[in-house]
Amino acid sequence: MDPIRTGIIGCGRISSSHAAAVRQLGARFELTALADPDEARRRDLARRHEVVNTYATTRDLCSRAEVDAVIICSPNEFHADQAVLALGAGKHVLVEKPMADNAGDAQAMADAARRAGRVLALGHTFRHCPAIRYVQDHLRDFGRLRAVEVSMCVKWDGPQTDWWAGRSLEEGLILSLFAPHALDFVQLVMRDDFLRVHVEAARHQDGWRGEDEAMILLSYPGRRMASVHVSYNQDYVVDRKSLHFEDAFVLIEDNERVWVNDELVVSPAHPPEGSARRMGARDLTSYFVDQLKEFANAVHGRPHRCILADEGVRFTRLLDEVLRAAVATSRAAVVDQHSVD
Repeated sequence: MDPIRTGIIGCGRISSSHAAAVRQLGARFELTALADPDEARRRDLARRHEVVNTYATTRDLCSRAEVDAVIICSPNEFHADQAVLALGAGKHVLVEKPMADNAGDAQAMADAARRAGRVLALGHTFRHCPAIRYVQDHLRDFGRLRAVEVSMCVKWDGPQTDWWAGRSLEEGLILSLFAPHALDFVQLVMRDDFLRVHVEAARHQDGWRGEDEAMILLSYPGRRMASVHVSYNQDYVVDRKSLHFEDAFVLIEDNERVWVNDELVVSPAHPPEGSARRMGARDLTSYFVDQLKEFANAVHGRPHRCILADEGVRFTRLLDEVLRAAVATSRAAVVDQHSVD
């Protein structure tokens, strides 16, 4: 089939990973256009990835016949309007997580995809690796799932882009920018909708307004539970997912290795260079490449592992509740980060 002619909307920090993945899949995709109101930013991305057509607005890009699909990499607040516009113009859409700032906007996006008859997929990149897929495909082999523990801790020494700095607790900093990776895994394995959510959040760094560390406790039907710990304050990078089944204990480390009852069942054939414990040491392009392969399958009507619009709405409802719970319980800890010193 002809390559999917793809435009990228938003030329900030994450866009380069998507652009690199598009170019790596040259037989399936062609990077044909970029859009960003910041001329210097879009010119820089265009130069690095050899893109000729650049535009200041989403509308200009989506009016082009040489664009079949778009990848939305803009700040969260723009996702809904840009996706609805692109879908209305007949484009397939892959949107960076989170899908939208709230479930109402997410539903509007899903409705637009349904009207247009186009694919709307969510960019939960960390789903797309052999370790997670192994667990997803073998859930029935381990008996009833009782509990899930996820710990994802990294070190961001201040905002990685300007708009991070102004995120409030209501909008979510780590809870809307990083926790979706962990919460998506919980939703993947739990399958049901949550019953209750409790959140404690705190801020340890002065470079932003919002929370940079959080603990989330969720309950699910059948007295199943999940806990999530996320941090922007951990120099020793941690990515650990533990699943407690009736018949097995499953451990995923670094999204690369899987143990079942202490037996190593998944490990990378070619371990990535760089330490998984050091921030920024590993090249994660393969995650974006595998995600794009699934997006191509969805666009062509083939079996795929994409998170589509309706599941995205369910996820956004969960994220809404997480943010509400954080506001209800954690405002003092976030506003006064030195209160316990």
